[in-house]
Amino acid sequence: MQMNFKNILAIKASLGIALFSAPSLAIDLAAHEATYEMSLLSTSTEAQMTAIAGKTNFILRKDCEGWISSEDYLLEFAYETGDSAILASHFESWEELSGQLYSFEVDERSTYEEEKQFNGFATVTKAGKTGEAYFSMQPDVALRLPDKVYFPVAHTKEVLSRAEKGEKIFTANIFFGAEPDRAIKRTSTVIGSRQKVTNSRILGELASSNYYPVNIAYFDPSSVEPVPEYEITFHLQPNGVVAYYEVDYGDFAIDATLTEIKPISRPECS
Repeated sequence: MQMNFKNILAIKASLGIALFSAPSLAIDLAAHEATYEMSLLSTSTEAQMTAIAGKTNFILRKDCEGWISSEDYLLEFAYETGDSAILASHFESWEELSGQLYSFEVDERSTYEEEKQFNGFATVTKAGKTGEAYFSMQPDVALRLPDKVYFPVAHTKEVLSRAEKGEKIFTANIFFGAEPDRAIKRTSTVIGSRQKVTNSRILGELASSNYYPVNIAYFDPSSVEPVPEYEITFHLQPNGVVAYYEVDYGDFAIDATLTEIKPISRPECS
């Protein structure tokens, strides 16, 4: 059974766990490396899926000029027919502290698709009102970015800034490291009230006492359909660490349980 992996690959950038507004600058993210075990949370008859097994390793570290994030996925899908499929991907990005520059590299491999390797970069003005992106598969063609677009880390900081003010709803455009026709998503974020962290033993010194339950729905900006392409629900700590998350694609959902995490030291910058 052949499967379209494009939606699944989209969760990489969305946790490059997401700056233009001043309040967001006060948010202090924790540099860290985290490993999550992935499994099948729910499935529909149409999906014909019986199991998902795998893991993802996520790294967020800071250099003197920006944030570097990387994510490595290895997932295996099992179907009622007895067939299986494997997805492996590597994603790496750099995001300037000001939120004006962003670059990325992608390497995707799966059972049913040829290997994809590409990279690109994007720029926006300080006010976030104009911007362009370029991709290695079409280096001479610029993709115009929508007004007030966020890069992933900047979006995460903005969500946290609004959460700490008690705001519950937030809509925004996000630019990801993806192919040109999938690089921009329109998002709707719902932020819940603080909840008590329950896996502090695994989180160790990166544990906060509380987290915000956050749900983000991702839409194709060119579509008028009211149903999102996918949704991510996660436990977001005030330090930016994701203690747990779920991804819902409509006909099936995946959950990700944190199994290991450690802090990463920050550089000494003059």
